[in-house]
Amino acid sequence: MMDGDANRTATGPLTAVARYAAVAVDQAIDRELTYCIGPALAGQVSVGSRVEVPLGRGNKSASGTVVALLQEVAPVAAAARNTRQAALSAAPAAATDESLFGNLDDEPLMPAPAEPVAARFKPITQVLTEVLPVTADLIELARWISHYYCCPLGLVLSGIVPAAVKKNIRLPSRMLVSLSPLSTAESLSKVRTGKKYRDAFAQACNLLAQGELEEMRLAELSGLSRLVIRRLAAKGVLVRRKKVAWPEPPGNASPSFGDAGALPLTAEQTAAMAALEPLLAGPKFGVQVLHGVTGSGKTEVYIRAIEKVVAAGRRAIVLVPEIALTPQTVGRFTRRFARVAVLHSGLKGSQRHQQWHAVAGGWAQVVVGVRSAVFAPAADIGLIVVDEEHDHSYKQDSAPRYHGRDVAIRRAQQLNVPVILGSATPSLETWHNAHHNPHYRLTALSTRPLGLQMPKVITVDMKMERLKRRGLHVLSTVLEAHIQRVVEARKQVILMLNRRGYAHYVACARCPWILMCPHCDATMVVHQVGDAPIDSPRQRSVVQCHYCLTSQVLPTACPDCRSGIVQLGQGTQRAEAELLRKFPKLRLARMDSDAMRSAKDYQEVLDRFGSGQLDMLIGTQMIAKGLDFPNVELVGVLNADLAMTSPDFRAAERTFALICQVAGRSGRAGKQGLVVVQTMQPEEPAIVHACRHDYNGFVADELPHRQRFDYPPFGRLIRLVVSHKNDAKAKELAAELAARVETAASGVDAVVRLLGPQAAPMARLNEVFRQELLLMCPMAAPLQKLWQRLRQQGLFRQFAGSLVVDVDPIYMM
Repeated sequence: MMDGDANRTATGPLTAVARYAAVAVDQAIDRELTYCIGPALAGQVSVGSRVEVPLGRGNKSASGTVVALLQEVAPVAAAARNTRQAALSAAPAAATDESLFGNLDDEPLMPAPAEPVAARFKPITQVLTEVLPVTADLIELARWISHYYCCPLGLVLSGIVPAAVKKNIRLPSRMLVSLSPLSTAESLSKVRTGKKYRDAFAQACNLLAQGELEEMRLAELSGLSRLVIRRLAAKGVLVRRKKVAWPEPPGNASPSFGDAGALPLTAEQTAAMAALEPLLAGPKFGVQVLHGVTGSGKTEVYIRAIEKVVAAGRRAIVLVPEIALTPQTVGRFTRRFARVAVLHSGLKGSQRHQQWHAVAGGWAQVVVGVRSAVFAPAADIGLIVVDEEHDHSYKQDSAPRYHGRDVAIRRAQQLNVPVILGSATPSLETWHNAHHNPHYRLTALSTRPLGLQMPKVITVDMKMERLKRRGLHVLSTVLEAHIQRVVEARKQVILMLNRRGYAHYVACARCPWILMCPHCDATMVVHQVGDAPIDSPRQRSVVQCHYCLTSQVLPTACPDCRSGIVQLGQGTQRAEAELLRKFPKLRLARMDSDAMRSAKDYQEVLDRFGSGQLDMLIGTQMIAKGLDFPNVELVGVLNADLAMTSPDFRAAERTFALICQVAGRSGRAGKQGLVVVQTMQPEEPAIVHACRHDYNGFVADELPHRQRFDYPPFGRLIRLVVSHKNDAKAKELAAELAARVETAASGVDAVVRLLGPQAAPMARLNEVFRQELLLMCPMAAPLQKLWQRLRQQGLFRQFAGSLVVDVDPIYMM
């Protein structure tokens, strides 16, 4: 019998036919399961195959991914350890750099299965041949995600392959026709087609002599029917072949509003390219941080770098943070590259299926997409770009809770290729790494091309504004005057209010009653619904919880004292209604998740705005990033303080980044733009620095606060949330978990601080009570070691369904 290493492979089929397979099922089972490969499937199962297997006592059918093959089963436990250790050590040495992610422990990712008894092995029931196998490099990446983000491997692998791709959808194809290689002028002249088709056949031969044609096109040009073409192919005169019709980017990319194409590079852009050259030439791993002010030409640097990669026969992945960015971003790339694929959740299932296969089949030169596009199954990747790398939407809020930027860095390490992180407001973690990590390099683009100036910023103190005016006004008098001036000059306006709905909460005009969600510790938000204009009396008001989505009709009176009610707080709908009331002729569109239900909605609004059919866009943070419209002269931030009210140590960073990003939409061509920032806290440092476009000043203010409390980038965090429908039971489970953590932490050679247990900021969510614990340590490695020990002790099984583990948390609610 061979040893464990010989009996198990993580890269593909064995030279001898494998008898067993280790399968990671698509469920929260924190170990691999071993199945036998029956005679009917011998030779059909390989590492990466998607399979159906029986699971549990009831043998319910479950899907999973084959992660290893075995010839024998006795040494499975030892082999499992060897395989997992190999997966950790296979990447370049830089992959375990502490300042990137922390040194990953050499212990197994999860408990190795016990020595199996061959007679008890269940067989794989089906190989899903219509689903492309998961590639070896993606399995390796999934193992790292499983380990680092404390998530069962099966859930990670299931998330890598989109649901639409798992379905058996036929790819569209074209039937191409050509002359048979055996055909000669003499033999063609002897073909009998009948008098009716003699001239048509001659015309077809003349057309095909110049190259193959699509069958329908040949029929149209020559006059031959498709039936005759098929008969001629059956006789060997013609050759018919199917070719997959790789799709164009879905929805037609947006026109190039303000995109001047390949302008000469500025001196700073040239320096950025020079810094990238050694990495691209190898290629070799390195992280190039491109810190460029808004409108400085970061995208042009991305494109020039990708041009070099494509010219070398390799491919690139470009990540963007929001679906709203995709149409315009794709438009820029499709004008410069012949074959661009798009991957994001806003696509129809058939579109996503086609795009995924276009990438896997080698058709796409460039892949553009949101967070999940980091798993694009492209071969020969030469570069990964993460645009707006600071954006928090790169962090997934359900298992596996990975950060797209950090997974992109890990994949680049694994493939030994460079990665570019671009932003006008880099995250403090990236900024810290750029100054302290040898694998990072920082390049600055401090000015806009063509001598364009950064916009002028005016701050309006809304406390003073409210003293001057009666009633509730979303717009200040200053902003109203500038809107009037800009619209009359036929320029355009963007207004941002990062809260959707009409009013943030409903309260009694006399007593302390506030309308709360019956299922969550959250206020109900007022929304106007209906097909009529937002300011129409035909609109009806409903209230909705933004967490559990419970909705009901807006009450007409206080249930406690029967007094009247008031709608307080601002939302994008209220701002839209006020704008239409004060500027009746204004042509505006609202961009928030209520109004924009699909990628097509985004694209239509952006197209209308770019072509001058709209005077104004008003929306949430989705309008703050990446959009480039040269006619925008005015930007308004309607409530700059919203993020500051969050119980989160990143609140100031979010506020600073959001103001800077939306301010950068102004003045991107010609005249200097103007930004009006409305705030109740004009002295708040994050707001002051944002209004000055002073990133370095903000960093100098913010980093000492982070360092004082060991918050990132000076410490690492794991957030644990325990949930139960009974509040007392949730507290009991949290206390038990805290005791387990403290016991395990005593064996770790570093100080791991445990904060909590305590009620989570959102203590009740959808009828479930929530307690949180926070693990803190200056380094990642001790936290990883601690958590892997708990994992091996079966913590997931003990707390099944009641525990959420969030490594490097972004959302603290």
